[in-house]
Amino acid sequence: MILIGIAIGFYGYLIPGNINIMVLGLYNLKKYKLLFLILALIIFFESIYCLSTLFLLNRISTNGQLYIGIELFSYLLAFVMGLLMLLEKKKSNNKANNNTLYRGIFSIIIHPQQIPFWLIIGVVINPVMKFGINFFSIGSFVFLNAVGTLLAMFLYMKLGNRLLTYFSLNLYQINKSVGIFYILIGGYCFSNIFITLLKS
Repeated sequence: MILIGIAIGFYGYLIPGNINIMVLGLYNLKKYKLLFLILALIIFFESIYCLSTLFLLNRISTNGQLYIGIELFSYLLAFVMGLLMLLEKKKSNNKANNNTLYRGIFSIIIHPQQIPFWLIIGVVINPVMKFGINFFSIGSFVFLNAVGTLLAMFLYMKLGNRLLTYFSLNLYQINKSVGIFYILIGGYCFSNIFITLLKS
């Protein structure tokens, strides 16, 4: 079950953004030494964000009421994110091709979306992974998440231009599908916990 870390790492960098487009640009320019350094930075900061959030959730899990509050907030956040994706209007994605190396590096280091992303992921998979019981599972998950991240980067190196074309044509529909998924997961989990609290 811990192999889900690969899928999550892959999904996190599949949609075009500053980071994967920067990697594609460096690969196309054959700047392999810089590309290797950038990939190392991506893995380092991705792992820091992931590990920090999971460790925080692990520490909070000893406080039942606080953890339930974090759970409710995370599921509500997932629902809101899904709703925003569902209501998003169709727009052009051509701006993504103009991202610079500096913008990509900045996005690696300062990535505000990472914290809510890992908060939601951590809360959703914690009951299955049992991070609080086994610290080895946290390290294994972080490692496999890094593997998934690298797979997404390698995919962009090999099929980047095709991916950009595909997402340029289909990102609107993809966002709608992902938005519905977030709404269903967030709404279902939030309502379950809320109903349980009312009954207790």
